[in-house]
Amino acid sequence: MMKRRDFIKTTLLSAALLPFLGLTNRLEAAQKEGQYKAIVVILLEGGADVFNMIAPNDEAYDAYANARDAIALPKASLLDIGDGWGMRENMQDMQQLYHDKKLAIIANTGTLIEPVTAVEVDAESKRVPFELFAHNTQRAQWMTADARGNAPVGWAARLADTFYNDANPYFNINVSDVNNHLQYGGKSEALHFDDAYISSDTMKRYGFGPRSGGGELGAVYYALYEEQQNSKHKLMQALAKKRIAKMDLPDKLQGVFDNVDDAIVAFDTGVHEVGKPLGAQLEVVAKILSVAKTDGFKGKKRQLFFVNHHGWDTHDSDNKHQAGYLSQSLGQFQKELQRMGMEGQVTTMTISDFGRSLTSNNAGTDHGWGSHAFVMGGAVKGGTIYGTMPTLSKDSADFWSDVLVPSTAMESYMATVVKWFGANDRELETIFPNLKNFPVKDMGFMG
Repeated sequence: MMKRRDFIKTTLLSAALLPFLGLTNRLEAAQKEGQYKAIVVILLEGGADVFNMIAPNDEAYDAYANARDAIALPKASLLDIGDGWGMRENMQDMQQLYHDKKLAIIANTGTLIEPVTAVEVDAESKRVPFELFAHNTQRAQWMTADARGNAPVGWAARLADTFYNDANPYFNINVSDVNNHLQYGGKSEALHFDDAYISSDTMKRYGFGPRSGGGELGAVYYALYEEQQNSKHKLMQALAKKRIAKMDLPDKLQGVFDNVDDAIVAFDTGVHEVGKPLGAQLEVVAKILSVAKTDGFKGKKRQLFFVNHHGWDTHDSDNKHQAGYLSQSLGQFQKELQRMGMEGQVTTMTISDFGRSLTSNNAGTDHGWGSHAFVMGGAVKGGTIYGTMPTLSKDSADFWSDVLVPSTAMESYMATVVKWFGANDRELETIFPNLKNFPVKDMGFMG
């Protein structure tokens, strides 16, 4: 039994620490008690040409067709979504999700340092993103939420560190292969399932280290790292601890997938995909979610998944195939979530390097700036376009030359989802440090 003086000391210490613990552990406590939630971020890598995904089907069509010339979508082919807009003819699944109010369009969003107009860009009177139009820098800015190009840490990594005080290797899940700045730089590396097939025996044949088939050489490496955990050299100590944690993961995950939902239908892997097919990635996400839906993944009530859909850099082609495959894959993913009873707990959102030029280069389109994004889920107030749709014409005030200037900051879009996820206003400003520069902090598309 605790002695009286120890009890008093413990009580006094607890009373002194309670205000601090209440601040730092608010979200963690809520996650242990609350409903499981997940965000699935899909990168449309290369810069999606949204002008050939969403186009006007009213009196504004002629100006759009004149600007796009040979690559304009035929008006009669557009799938009506209301308010004078239509989707590409092979995006039937996304049209249905939009009509079912499970999909929303975020109009003209992009990387911004501060609000800016085309006139101000031309006059160089306002700051614009660092290395605008470059794939690597613009993609990184979307994933670090910093258009100044300064942030070394992805916003999903900051989100993990905000939601969990200790290192949590189960928060960020990467099912892609490359170009993942989103989950980099936090206390824990993202848990990576590259080409893993998720099943009840996944961890028996996926993983590494002496405890999962590393053999004698693996045991030697493990012993070396174990010894260096107490090294006087701080860098070596940190490296050793990180490697030990990674080598231990397969053992810690053993048995996690014993109850994976085997009823999940195999996703379409496309016909000529670049890199790992979108369907294959979403299938892995669905299977992990089927395990997490009851009591969380390893007890954690929040997770973020990174998915990379390649092939959107359409300089010399149209994006018809990419648009159709995205629509089909999102439709199937949402059906699986609905079947599992999870559609209100998972929000899927797209990001892209940038938009494309309004005019054609006679074969495709070149690098742009502003773009539309799509957000999907049972918690989404869908069937609506949020933000301001641009005027698609050669003389439009929304364009700087033929480049669309974003009217909605990426921070406003992403912070709206993260607020639904559980972050308060103070935490949002930590996760998105430039959010304070923009008037809209919550776009209102999440329930």
